Amino acid sequence: MPDTSFPADADVAGIGPRMLRLRVQRGLTQTELAGDRFTRAYVSSIEGGKRTPSPAAAAYFATRLGTDLEDLCFGYPPGRRRALLAEAAEARVALSDGDTERASTVYEALSEEAEEHQDRTLRALGRYGLGLVARHRGDPGAGGVLFEEADALLRDRPLAERLPALMGRVWALFAGGSIDDALAVVEEHLREAVRTSQPTAEFALLAACGLPHVERGDLGRAGAVADAALERAPEVSAADVLAQGYYHINRVLVAQGRYDEAEQTIVRATALYEHLRLRTEVGMCRFAHGFLTARRGRLAEAEDQLREARDILSETGAVQRRINATAELAEVVRKLGRAAEAVDLVGECRDVASGRQDPEQAAELDRIEARIAVDRGDAAAAETLFRSAIERYLLVGATLEAIGTCRLLGDQLLRTGRTEEAAAVYRRGLAALEGV
Repeated sequence: MPDTSFPADADVAGIGPRMLRLRVQRGLTQTELAGDRFTRAYVSSIEGGKRTPSPAAAAYFATRLGTDLEDLCFGYPPGRRRALLAEAAEARVALSDGDTERASTVYEALSEEAEEHQDRTLRALGRYGLGLVARHRGDPGAGGVLFEEADALLRDRPLAERLPALMGRVWALFAGGSIDDALAVVEEHLREAVRTSQPTAEFALLAACGLPHVERGDLGRAGAVADAALERAPEVSAADVLAQGYYHINRVLVAQGRYDEAEQTIVRATALYEHLRLRTEVGMCRFAHGFLTARRGRLAEAEDQLREARDILSETGAVQRRINATAELAEVVRKLGRAAEAVDLVGECRDVASGRQDPEQAAELDRIEARIAVDRGDAAAAETLFRSAIERYLLVGATLEAIGTCRLLGDQLLRTGRTEEAAAVYRRGLAALEGV
């Protein structure tokens, strides 16, 4: 077994005593355990703590003892570490289906058992899983802490092993309104990925930094990193990394008006998430597809896609993502001339948020309600809501959205004859753009 190596943080010194215990339990002699590859004396020296086996030798003895090398290194019962990994994988699917309690129970138990065996890799997996639960519940503060814990446990590991926790940290910063901080984290680790030639990490990080650039109003840079990510995609085999990357890239391509390419990426992301059985993520893709379709002016089709997304995300209990889909549905319904229904949908978003509102989502809801007020001829309400949206967007660094909202407010002020105030609002939008 020339490629065999000990897992990270393996308790190599404890292999001998564990071999002895398992050999006695199975009624084997040292000669029988040695087989035709080693001698009885070699087995005796390992069990007595006088020698440390090579990874290949330890793997050979583990197989003859009916266990795995990983179990032998950490002291898990035979087959237990592999079972824990399988349980974690199924917990991920259960979480995406909305069973947060089951997922939490599995990840908590995983964390505790891994800590008992001083297994940092599985401890990190447990903390990461609990971070996913917090993300699903729409709590970036709690999620950020858990993703930080997972990342800290793996701090000395290759970037590829840290990637899930790292991407979780980026989400928590972005969802909490710290767009510049999220971008800084991505770009710091992107340099590491390039320097160390890790194409999977490079793809994921390039894709992840596109949307922050969009939010900051730098569409040129956003498009460049999205194109660079697409160039790396053929080198990536991990389905979950590809799916998340394509989802992020789709958002950038839509912002640039590259609708045909955006369609291709969201179709790919959807297919990958369906293969992975991640239902909430499929709902996110339905939302992204509806968002794209609305930008193409196919409002009736977009409404159907967004309703499907809202239904999926409601059923799985993905709070923040449900709000995103419902807010976009409200805007589409408004454009279709159903103002009262749009108002109800915005109200649903605010109710679902329950005081834990993503600041950028709050801005988006203000802007939708402002446009509804414009449609109804309520200029005062529209102005108040537009100004609220601008302040919220600027607060979190969503420059592009702030600029667009300044334009909407300026146009509204012009229609009511307030030329100087309109000019001041337009200048504020330009100032925000110049600050990028």
